[in-house]
Amino acid sequence: TRKYTEQEVLLTSNCWGFAWEVLFQADNADTSALTISTADPTSAWRQFTGPGFDLVQSSRTQPKLLTDASLRNRKIKGGDVLLIWHTNPSTTSGSDLYLDHVATLLDDDVYYEKSGSGDRVPFRVNTWDGLTANFPPSVFFWEWRRLVRNNSLSPSVYGSAQ
Repeated sequence: TRKYTEQEVLLTSNCWGFAWEVLFQADNADTSALTISTADPTSAWRQFTGPGFDLVQSSRTQPKLLTDASLRNRKIKGGDVLLIWHTNPSTTSGSDLYLDHVATLLDDDVYYEKSGSGDRVPFRVNTWDGLTANFPPSVFFWEWRRLVRNNSLSPSVYGSAQ
C-alpha cells in the first residue's frame, strides 16, 4: 500500500520553462506529463536551438526585423518562440551567450509570456512595443524558432522522461 501526505506545493516556472511546456503540450496532445522548469539559460538555449526547433529568422542576420513590422511578421506564425539574448565577454562557463527571455507568438507582434520567474510574476499577453521597452533592440538579439512537430530527434528536455 502507498501512503500519501496532503501538503501545499508551490510550482514555479520561468519564461523559457513555460514556453517549453506550452510547445510540449501542443505537440503531445495525449500526454499526461507536466514539465515545471527553471533551467539555467545555457541549457534552455541549447534546447530551443537544438534539433527540435527550426530557425525562422534572426535579428543578428536581418537587423531590419527589429524596425520593420511587415518584414518581421512575414515568416513567423502563432506558436513560434521568440528568443531574446545578448552576449557577454567570456564567462566562467565558457559561453558568451546569455538567454534573457522567451515568449510565444500569438499573432502579429502579440506574444504570450511569463515575465520572469517566481510565483508572483504574471503570465501575460504583451505587444512588440512592450517587449522592446523591456529588452532594447540596441542591446539584445531577437531570434524566432519553430517547433518541429512529431520530430523523433526532439530532445527530452531538462531531465524529463523519454
